[in-house]
Amino acid sequence: WAAIPWLAIFDTRETTSPQSGSYPCLHFSAESPIGLRIGWGVSVTQYQGQAHAQAQAISQQLTGDEHTALQQAGFVEVANNPPADRVTLGASSLAKRYSQGMLYERFLTPEQLLELAPDLAGDLRTLLTVYQAWVDRSHPSPADHGGTPFLQLMQQYADERVVFQSPQRDARYFVSQVNATGCTIERLDSDKPERITAAAYEARRDWLRQQGGTARREALDNTVAKHMAYLQAADLCLASDRRTASYLPDTAAACQAFVQLLLAMQTITLYKPVIVALVVEAIRDGELTQNRIEFPWLLDRFIARLHTFGQSVEEQQLAEGFARLAGDGFWLLAHHDPRHTLSREKPIPTQIRARISHARLHAAFWNALQQPQHQQDVLDALQQKWWPDMNPSHSPLPPTLEFALADAVETLIDDIAALGFVYQPWQVATYITALRTKPFVILAGVSGTGKSKLPQLVAQLTGGHCTRLAVRPDWTDSSETLGYLDIKDRFQPGLFAKAAAEASADRTRHYVTLIDEMNLARVEHYFAEVLSTLEDREPDPNGGFATRPLFPRQSHDAYGAWAQLTIPPNLGIVGTVNMDESSHGFSRKVLDRAFTLELSEVDLSWSAARNPTSDTPTNRPWPIRFWHCPATRLAEITESPAAWHGPAERATALLQQLNDCLIRCQLQVGYRTRDEVILFLLNATEVADAFRTREGARVDPLDVAILMKVLPRLVGGSNALRSTLVGLMGIAQRGQPLTNEEDADSIVAAWERGQRPDACEDARLPRTTARLCLMWERLQTEGYTAFWL
Repeated sequence: WAAIPWLAIFDTRETTSPQSGSYPCLHFSAESPIGLRIGWGVSVTQYQGQAHAQAQAISQQLTGDEHTALQQAGFVEVANNPPADRVTLGASSLAKRYSQGMLYERFLTPEQLLELAPDLAGDLRTLLTVYQAWVDRSHPSPADHGGTPFLQLMQQYADERVVFQSPQRDARYFVSQVNATGCTIERLDSDKPERITAAAYEARRDWLRQQGGTARREALDNTVAKHMAYLQAADLCLASDRRTASYLPDTAAACQAFVQLLLAMQTITLYKPVIVALVVEAIRDGELTQNRIEFPWLLDRFIARLHTFGQSVEEQQLAEGFARLAGDGFWLLAHHDPRHTLSREKPIPTQIRARISHARLHAAFWNALQQPQHQQDVLDALQQKWWPDMNPSHSPLPPTLEFALADAVETLIDDIAALGFVYQPWQVATYITALRTKPFVILAGVSGTGKSKLPQLVAQLTGGHCTRLAVRPDWTDSSETLGYLDIKDRFQPGLFAKAAAEASADRTRHYVTLIDEMNLARVEHYFAEVLSTLEDREPDPNGGFATRPLFPRQSHDAYGAWAQLTIPPNLGIVGTVNMDESSHGFSRKVLDRAFTLELSEVDLSWSAARNPTSDTPTNRPWPIRFWHCPATRLAEITESPAAWHGPAERATALLQQLNDCLIRCQLQVGYRTRDEVILFLLNATEVADAFRTREGARVDPLDVAILMKVLPRLVGGSNALRSTLVGLMGIAQRGQPLTNEEDADSIVAAWERGQRPDACEDARLPRTTARLCLMWERLQTEGYTAFWL
């Protein structure tokens, strides 16, 4: 049947697909009988076995005048006439069923087409007029009463049973009723529906336009239900920060907003971006002409695309991406019954098939994607953030980029060794993972262990850039780092400000600012603004997280463009420290905001295995997404794969145990530390094999995380600290706190007999245990202890 060309005309209140409803149609036959059939038919897919009965039912709903008008235009009522009056095109059973589903039809031979051509437009207009009048009666809509585009769209959402998610993804809404003046929005877990009028929507839209096009979402109205209904209109949307409402005056603005939402989309897999790319490509290629994206339609395309990238996936992975896209502000799910929704945690294909009819894009973004330039803009944005390339029409990425993060880290470890530098593989993996988790890392240790060299090597071998700043003891404010106004009232940018500006200008490359000997002056004095803004990062349109401006209170014209300077997502800050009598200690404010990695393992023995090799370092540039963390806080993670649950629960349980000991000296960790430890573990799963010693022994990332985020807080000689160290040593060694100092002494004695190793291999947390032994020994002999050597 598909071999016969056809054309159908839809009224979206009745149908948006030839597989449902009824519609006027033209069938072109190049075989006997040769000619054109014009008529009104029903979908044989929806009314399988009942097409003839449905055609008869519709015919009975037409008025006498409508029957007369169609017959005068030359159409034959075949629904209620003998089968001999029908014209069957094609020999297949599907072709015959289509003939049975015709309501009215008219067949014209080529000769009749030539003869009647001048009158055919009027006859077709008659058919469309009768069809639209029937649809008007069958599907009352706000348009019948002079309804606005807003209410027409709400009626479409109601007909398709579309469900909206709240900005925080914790509530769901749907449109239950629409009439000439407004619509009703219901929340799935509430029995208090909200009434929204078209006049109220237009007033709030016009107000938003007068505000310059953006405002806080809460300013639109007084309930989330109303916000969400407004923001589903064809000229408004929710911005990527999920707090701002944006007015979209044209398709260019809609495309820009869509790109920002895509770049802010958080995901640890390629499932969601691949789905979006497939949809945009199908629109571009003319395959997807209706805003109706069905799960079966995507399935084969999705599996084939991921296989192209070397990933083995099945329909479960499509189900996860298909369902979770509904939380990203541009993807709506239409349900068979709005009250039967999907599981947020683990949506499965059978649920989608049973409960979801299709997905659709936000109306503004669908409209924008009808233009080729906007299609390309969206595909370019997807390619920019997510590697590998998801658009096969583009030339493939260079072979040097076709590798995963785990492979990249292994290559980096080999390249560093090839240059003759000695680091443990787990130290390199820890540095990379810490910098990905939070862009502030402190490298500590004795002089000459490669603290300054590691950031430079990583930048050199991954295509990044490292800027080195040498701290001076006389830095007492931020004028040297951020800048100052000179006597002529002109802003003079500081060293760090220049580095941040350089990174902002090139978002495709990773930059590191190396602050050498950062504790020669008090960090809180010259770096206070940076320490504060690091805690205020938000999703950046280009991927990753950027801070708010470093000069938020400076409105003086002399600052110019510098007043908007941020710490961009492609900039990492690495400080090196030597703890001796010439330097300052760190406050908890600094330690809480950084990952502290100590490089004090020194092995001066030389073997052929550690000699520099003749291999040339690969120097493969890393795509910038390798440096992006999926979140800055646990609350920002929108997906919860089962593989993440174990590490998160393990870390939370251990931190709670540690807090029970740390509370004795009021040094317990807070929510920020908890989130950063868990995010570190989640990022470490991507390079799990690199957490090993040179000899191949496994290193637990949680052990390393406690070493970096908890132990540096411990300093002093009080009885409370003694009690805390005893408890911590028991947790690290055995999993339960010790209750007396004699047990701690026995653990330290065993550590000394083992020649004071960097890791007590039989302990629950080997490296944490070894460092606690060192700190306890120092406390016993000197009456004072600290994490730092």
